[in-house]
Amino acid sequence: MRAHKRLLAVSGEKIIDNLEIALLCVALLWAIYLLNLVLPFDLRIYGIRPRSISGLPGLLFAPFLHYNIRHLFSNSLALAPLLFFSLVYSRRLTLEAVIFIALIGGAGIWLFGQSNTIHIGASGIIFGLIGYLLAIGFFRRELLAIMVSLMVAFYYGWALFSLFVVLPGVSWAGHFFGFAAGAFAARLTKHDGV
Repeated sequence: MRAHKRLLAVSGEKIIDNLEIALLCVALLWAIYLLNLVLPFDLRIYGIRPRSISGLPGLLFAPFLHYNIRHLFSNSLALAPLLFFSLVYSRRLTLEAVIFIALIGGAGIWLFGQSNTIHIGASGIIFGLIGYLLAIGFFRRELLAIMVSLMVAFYYGWALFSLFVVLPGVSWAGHFFGFAAGAFAARLTKHDGV
């Protein structure tokens, strides 16, 4: 019954607010990209550099940095709806999940990523949110969580195939460890209030 009441509580105003938050997050990525174009140094060096102590700050910075406009555009198209779906379910749990994904998924990249590379981009967060949103329906077993999981499976299920393909210039480690961290975040928060 509680999940049914939560589903009805998702009002038009809250939906607009969540959409604005998701779009503001994506706008921040664009602002950082544009800032990087005018700075006298390249921010992209602050990505995750596996097994390098100087690459540890990349756990925080890497999701905000993008290689080129195509990279940023594709991540923007994927990130905005995922953030929106997650925020509709729970703003607090979304914030917790994104922080967990960035830190734990980033730590996976730092520990196991290819040496002498710099990992940047929001795709770790994107795959983390896919993992998180797919898993919340399984772990929480609430109507709204199951609906969100089914929507994400329908719209983003195809993306899971990229977890089995290694492409040059694409951080497979970012996708894999982001997804794993997201699913783990869903497991850790299964008893938390929404």
